[in-house]
Formats: sequence, structure tokens, C-alpha cells
Amino acid sequence: MSIKKIDENVIRNIAKGEEKAFSLLYDCYYTYLNTVALCYVLNKDITNEIVNDVFINIWHKRSTLTYPIHYYLVQSVKNGCLNYIRSQRTNERVLSEHKMQMLDFQEEYILSNPSPLQYVESQEIEKEVLKAIDQLPEKCRHIFEQYLFNGKLPDEIANDLLISVSTVRVQLKNAMDKLRVSLNHLICVLLLLFLR
Repeated sequence: MSIKKIDENVIRNIAKGEEKAFSLLYDCYYTYLNTVALCYVLNKDITNEIVNDVFINIWHKRSTLTYPIHYYLVQSVKNGCLNYIRSQRTNERVLSEHKMQMLDFQEEYILSNPSPLQYVESQEIEKEVLKAIDQLPEKCRHIFEQYLFNGKLPDEIANDLLISVSTVRVQLKNAMDKLRVSLNHLICVLLLLFLR
């Protein structure tokens, strides 16, 4: 079902409490909103929860819905993602420097208000990202790839490479700083990498 099928009548019917109309809205927007959320949050399970929470809130506030609803839905998902990212700072007692930097990066992206799907839909973005990673200095690139693609923690990388954990942390920070500069037009670049 296409998003274009959602017209003013569907929203009016939802406001009246018609479950069929609500199901139509859900079916039309669920995948789209999950894709939007994946541009902001790295965890598919979390994005599913965020999107489902948005729909639960819509049902509870159905009498106040107005048409068009597209922007409201996208903004609600962005707010849910922002709340999740901010909660990570308070939920985790100790955040490593690179984890904090990633959360700052994600928050900055959400607040910058770009349209994420124009990036998600483009195959060229992934090529550009991989090219930027390839241009990192060899040691920095290797450590960053181990962290990002293989999901290794800094102490695991340090043990594997027989170097100090602080060296790993410095290299990760350097990689993120360099990518942030070379890919500043693609704020969601690290998210694309995590979703590979």
C-alpha cells in the first residue's frame, strides 16, 4: 500500500476511532517510518519500538489528528529517536569517549533536520563511505574497521594488535574526526556503516 493512499478521509476516520482506518495508516507508514528511524538509531529493535510507540500515541490522541499527517509522523519518530539517544547518556553510568561522540553525532544529525531517505535510497553513498574509510591511514583504518564492522571493543582490539587500549581509543577518535570532515555532507554516514 502506498503512502499516497492516506487521504483526509482516512485521518478523519481515525479521529472517529475507526480501527480499519488506523490499520491502513499503520500498514502504509510502518516500513517508511522504520527506515527514517534507522537513519538516526543503530538498533533495529529499538527503531521498531520507537515507531510502535508513535502509533500507540497516535491512537491515544486520535481525536486531535489533522491532515496532512506525514510531517507529524516523521517528526514524532525523530523526537522518539532523540529521546532514546538522550536516554543513553543517563542509562549508562560510564560512557567511553567514542560512544559519547557517537551519541553526540546522532543527536546533531536529528536536530539538523535533513531528509534521511534521500541518503538511504542512494547506492552511491555506501561507495563514498567506503572510499573515505579506505583513505584513512592504515593503522587507523584497520582499528576503525575492527571496531565498526567486526563489533570489537577497544580492549579486544588492543589485545589482538598488542597495543595499548589508549592507542586504540586515540585511533578511533582520529578516524571519526577524519570521517566527520570528509563526509560532513553525509551526517548519517556512520549509521549506514553500522547497518551493513
